[in-house]
Amino acid sequence: MLKSMRWLGLFFFVLSHEAFAEPCPPSATTQSAQVRYVIDADTVVLESGERVRLLGIDAPELGRNGQPDEPYAREGKKWLEGVLRDHDHRVLLQYGQESKDRYGRSLAYLFLPDGTNLQRRLLSDGWVMQVHVAPNLEFAECLAPFERQAEQQAKRIWSQREYSPGLLSSAIPDSARGAAMVRGKVTRVGQSAEFIWINLEGGVALQIRRSDLPRFDSLSLDQIEGKTLRVRGWLIRENARHHAIRIRVEHPLAIQLL
Repeated sequence: MLKSMRWLGLFFFVLSHEAFAEPCPPSATTQSAQVRYVIDADTVVLESGERVRLLGIDAPELGRNGQPDEPYAREGKKWLEGVLRDHDHRVLLQYGQESKDRYGRSLAYLFLPDGTNLQRRLLSDGWVMQVHVAPNLEFAECLAPFERQAEQQAKRIWSQREYSPGLLSSAIPDSARGAAMVRGKVTRVGQSAEFIWINLEGGVALQIRRSDLPRFDSLSLDQIEGKTLRVRGWLIRENARHHAIRIRVEHPLAIQLL
């Protein structure tokens, strides 16, 4: 009887472990590190002094130079600080295929020592939005359902109209900067030697590299004119012939037909 009870306990332990296994675990070699402090919900500084930008997500900005915080920016930072504090600030880093950005920051996915994907946790709790920057797309498909559920439940940033349903392409405020969710009607689909251009109402242009087109085989680019879509990416302001704002699109998950 005692032996059977031990086997039963082992069975439930294994079942419990499998039930709570990380759905988006590391997909490559990781390195151990310790976080010194959190800058915001998508950037940390390690004890070594290395500044790390978390891949696959973008957090609301903290206010600087007298500007107010964006909604949930400070709360998201405090949440990440609390989770790291509970694990003695120890993390695992999986560096991206492209491991540095133009600011010299390291680019990596962050995990807790038990393998918990912190990007997934931040997305699930509605502190951040998902972004896609090639070639660092390892977890794009895996993370998408967790953000989708957070939006459906209107968690935190998803309770804000600038995220859900997103900024209207014809009414983007001058103050809007950085990564954004934008929705609008497609007025034109054009081509150049290197890019496909999708123009939205209001002078917004989506830019897709021809070399990235194999990833977009599920999106019928020749049939979207006149349709309304929502796109995510960084707002690049410029004075061009057909647009005033450009958004680079590097993964089909960044575009959603409405």
